[in-house]
Amino acid sequence: MIRYVAMHRKGGPLHALDETSPADGKSAKSKPGRSPKAESPEPQVGNQPKKNVLRGRESLYRLLAENVSDVIWVSDLKANLVYISPSVTRQIGYTPDEIMSHPLTVTTKTHLRQAIQKALKYVSPERQRKGDSARPFRMAVTRKDGSAVWTETYMSVLQDRKGQPVGIVGAVRDITERKTYEQALERSESELRLLSQRVLQVQEDERARIARDLHDQLGQELVYLRMKAQSLAEQTGNSSDAHEALVELVNLIDQTRSTSHRIAESVSPPILDDMGLVKAVRLCAGEFSKHSSIACYVDVPVDSPGVPREIATAAYRILQEALTNVSKHAQASEVHISIAETRKTLVLRISDNGVGLDSTVPEKSSLGLVGMRERARLAGGSVRITSRPSRGVQVVARLPLDGSRANIQDRTT
Repeated sequence: MIRYVAMHRKGGPLHALDETSPADGKSAKSKPGRSPKAESPEPQVGNQPKKNVLRGRESLYRLLAENVSDVIWVSDLKANLVYISPSVTRQIGYTPDEIMSHPLTVTTKTHLRQAIQKALKYVSPERQRKGDSARPFRMAVTRKDGSAVWTETYMSVLQDRKGQPVGIVGAVRDITERKTYEQALERSESELRLLSQRVLQVQEDERARIARDLHDQLGQELVYLRMKAQSLAEQTGNSSDAHEALVELVNLIDQTRSTSHRIAESVSPPILDDMGLVKAVRLCAGEFSKHSSIACYVDVPVDSPGVPREIATAAYRILQEALTNVSKHAQASEVHISIAETRKTLVLRISDNGVGLDSTVPEKSSLGLVGMRERARLAGGSVRITSRPSRGVQVVARLPLDGSRANIQDRTT
């Protein structure tokens, strides 16, 4: 007979397994002041057969397996169950006898065999030395009453003394509540993503409207104003003070026209629609270098046809934001811009030789960096930002050219 003895030593609990019970089933009595002897490496008490001790250990393991909330199961390497704990009744409603007497469904067995094959990959000594373990796998299981329960299974490979795999032991946990929260979070993220996409689209439409107003309405009014000023200047004569003032006014009007044209192009560059991303990038780099006095080197293909409008807009806005950050914070003397296409992906790189990002400022607090990531994410891509102190910042945007954005949306909605 096996029983637990709970004692206290120096105020702390000490739990021991008492295997000294006599053969008649009566408990052995401990003398006062004495604690149970420590179990020897090969426990064998008196004349008890060793198999009694092993049987006691088996009873202990079964006791543990039958009282945990997770479902414990053991199978051979072909996914044939040889044991399943009674907690399966609480989890899916079936008794262990019902589970053992009815073969697993084809779908469940297929999933289980695939998971077992993955688990066997982690048996190698190299993986074990590294502490690698098989990842848990999730599966929806139908309860006896017809309802669905989401489970997560952790598995370990059983090995014989030679280290050869002989079976699988698994622990199945009910994660239905967690899965419900995860699905609600995914729906919320999907809705926020769609909202962000809509906001950016409205923003682009508004920028296009502002650019048209600057070009058409303000541009025409400035042309008319310049014609009037030029006419008055010719009427006043070359020697009068009024003539000089009107000439200055004409020059100021010309500067205003140039400024409004530059603003209109930066807000919504028509060259992006008319001539494509590559020429728009060259123009943006030239304007940046002219107004910031920072050398800007551009390495782009001669032409880049076939870039979707959405991807081109995202790349151009990311470039604008990156150059704005350089001019405001980098203290750089040069910037390098490159565009390449690899494996149906547009890769945009912007790097500078400035001071790098301030490590004391969280990246999430920078709206510019967050904005770049969000634009890339909504286009189905990503942005990676690396910074090294006194060696500058590199922004790498990867945007899909094959319409994979739709596939990403399908997986998240």
